[in-house]
Amino acid sequence: MLVFATAITVFLVAVLAFFSLGYVRLLGSNSEQRNAIEAASLAAARDLSMIAVDTDEYGWVSVSDAAPTGSVTTANDAYNVPVRGINSIIGTIRLDLIIASELGDANLKHIIKADLVKAKAAQAKLATELKKSIAAGYVAKDINNQVINVYKDAEDAYTANQIRMTGSSNYVKNSLKLSLGSIANGGVTNTPLPNPAAKAYVPSGGSQNDFYRSYFNQTFDGEDFVFAGIGDSIKLIDVKNWTPSVASLPYQMQTIVKAEADQQMNNGQSGQSYTIHAIACAQPANVADPKPAPGALSFSFPDGIPPEITKPIDMFTDSQLNSGNNCNVQTSKNGDYPIGTPTTQIVDITWPYPSLAESTGNVFRLALFDWWKRAGTKLNIDSAVTMMTDPKYNFNTPVPANIDWKTPAKLGDKTIYNLGPIPNGNIHIYRIDAATGQISYQDKSLAPVQYSVAGNQQLYSENLDAITKSKVGTLTVGPFEFPNTGYIVDMVYLKPVYDVYIRDQVHQPGKTLGGDHAGEPMDYPLVSQATTGRDLGGAGFGAAKPPPISQRPKGLPPAITNQSDFAETAGFPMNSSFYNNYSAGPGAKNMRPTYQKNGMAVDIRFRRQVDTGTFKDSLGFSTGYVGEKYPPGTSAMIGIPYVPPPPPTPPVPDPTAPADPAAPADPSAPATL
Repeated sequence: MLVFATAITVFLVAVLAFFSLGYVRLLGSNSEQRNAIEAASLAAARDLSMIAVDTDEYGWVSVSDAAPTGSVTTANDAYNVPVRGINSIIGTIRLDLIIASELGDANLKHIIKADLVKAKAAQAKLATELKKSIAAGYVAKDINNQVINVYKDAEDAYTANQIRMTGSSNYVKNSLKLSLGSIANGGVTNTPLPNPAAKAYVPSGGSQNDFYRSYFNQTFDGEDFVFAGIGDSIKLIDVKNWTPSVASLPYQMQTIVKAEADQQMNNGQSGQSYTIHAIACAQPANVADPKPAPGALSFSFPDGIPPEITKPIDMFTDSQLNSGNNCNVQTSKNGDYPIGTPTTQIVDITWPYPSLAESTGNVFRLALFDWWKRAGTKLNIDSAVTMMTDPKYNFNTPVPANIDWKTPAKLGDKTIYNLGPIPNGNIHIYRIDAATGQISYQDKSLAPVQYSVAGNQQLYSENLDAITKSKVGTLTVGPFEFPNTGYIVDMVYLKPVYDVYIRDQVHQPGKTLGGDHAGEPMDYPLVSQATTGRDLGGAGFGAAKPPPISQRPKGLPPAITNQSDFAETAGFPMNSSFYNNYSAGPGAKNMRPTYQKNGMAVDIRFRRQVDTGTFKDSLGFSTGYVGEKYPPGTSAMIGIPYVPPPPPTPPVPDPTAPADPAAPADPSAPATL
């Protein structure tokens, strides 16, 4: 009995041990199979995060933002450009539409909604590339032109983690299947809600932890905004929540990758085999671009501030700037005008909003929106509204209010003449803090020279006679005696008329349509965070196109230039010493200087017309602009002190003589226009 009991016990223990070993192997194989398929899904999600496509609408677009470090994103000027994450694009447009709504401006909302259509088109192109990339054999590219083989990387990750505990198992070749889908109940993204949160206007259930929820329609002002499943890190998603698409959504971009694979298990003891089918899902990630220097918006008044335009919101409300089709919309072709190439020229382009007037006010709205977009989702709603409406952001008056018009008789002259007092100029600079989204204001002294180029394939607009009969009134400068004019007493007049010019250097992004600089800000020391001393200026040339560089006349007196935003005919050398321009690349690590230091994003310039008066014959034109204008503190440069001569003493009229209607006008009488 003892022997029998011992035998039974040994048998039972052996059976239990055999069962336990098989169970442990089964648990282990299932665990390792799960690890393997999870590794495959994570590898695929990682690859999806790195794929980027170049779009006409938004330049380089990807699942994730990227700083300007990718070699394939290099613009024609040899500097790399940033890559925009698709959720960042959608979140930015929604934020900016909220700001426009807070301002109550219908035209601005129209422009922003039109841009949403472009964003969705760019999103569709990225979605198409992502779907192609998960197929076996398809090769995608990252921003450094490196090959991304999503399927192979996922398969390699699977086989590197496949089952080992059983000692006999095989991956079923080509059984790996990758699919893209959505999350049935949505998930948290890393796209932040607008700030302040009270004005985010997120539908109930549309956010989590102050971030948008994916695959949830974040409607605002009649528009649909759907964020893709993209988080702050690559992570696994519960398979139960994966769905090919969320039927209730108006549109969506599937980013959740599902990996499926089969493993054949061989039982060495029984000789039988069976197949394990495993599934795992993963979500790609977005590494948010800090956008350290979004670029500056500036208002330039080289000739003083017109009383009608004293704050940014006046660009919306002034009737003269918003009356009909009152301006030209143009771009610079074949380089940066006017110092690009011998074939560089300004050409007209089609106004992209047929239902809106082609007016300076609407061009400003477009440029303002382009500037807002540079800040991404960080722009503070209240600060953006306050900048337009609060008196603390009104344009400061130049100090001093007037300045002496000092100029040489001709270029290169060491003798400088004082023509008389004219209004001082200043520039008003608005910057967006990259960390807080708050907008700051600063003003600096501004003179007409130096000038600024119009960026290649970016937006340039002009409106001659934009403000007529301004309340500023006519200013007579003179009398004075200027050499070689043929007049003993010279006089010119600053007219109560202003022309308006807008440079939007960041309007068209992308390597394909964005020109030499792909829609990035222009180097411009006046608007950089550090205080520097350079001047700019200019005005416009009207509907007539400027002559080629080789045909431009030289030697005009620099005191008055023709009615041109670039002073092409003023005799200045056609080089960067007289024009603020884009720096030549490549720089350190091919990163554009304006990525980390503010450059010119948008500049709105007002130029006051000058009636050339007695200079008309020698200049060859009757309307121009103040040219060279030395700032305060240059009196020591005046080679010959000059005091205007007193006007001639008029003869004493004979009261008994009959009136002569043909008699010449009294030379001492005040000059009028």
